[in-house]
Amino acid sequence: MTRPDASAPPPALHPPPETEGGHAAAPRRSSPLQRVGGILAEDRSLALLLPEARRLAELNRLFARVVPTGLARACRVAAVTGETALVYCGNGAAAARVRSQTRTLARALSAEGCAVSKIKVKVRADWAAPDRPAKQGMGESALSAWRALDASLPPGDLKEAVQRLLQHQRMAAR
Repeated sequence: MTRPDASAPPPALHPPPETEGGHAAAPRRSSPLQRVGGILAEDRSLALLLPEARRLAELNRLFARVVPTGLARACRVAAVTGETALVYCGNGAAAARVRSQTRTLARALSAEGCAVSKIKVKVRADWAAPDRPAKQGMGESALSAWRALDASLPPGDLKEAVQRLLQHQRMAAR
């Protein structure tokens, strides 16, 4: 029995598809969600959870269409037991807003084909979507334009305002 050459590449599990000219076609890339869905479908224990995960994802899309964007970002439909949907909110203000609209939300979700007649709301500070990333500072060309304006202005309120803006940009860049 011969041992394979260690420097040789490992054999391909699936040969690449060929085009008309006999050359290998470029590999087709699937989206990350398709790949994760395929992995989940292959494992029997995870495959049982996949329909429920898809149902919850659809409920969250419906929920996001019914409520304002900021509220949708702060809340998630976490489970549906019977006809009761459990909604986790990232803060008390979002929870209060959802509680005030439970009947309307339940009707809207039911109209879309989800049998929800009651909504239970809980606050979980770790459940909210992450905050928006920090704003980027001004680009170098914009800063140089502001510096040129600052140099050309006579003393006064406008010059002080431009200097405060430049000072703020210097602090933000650190």
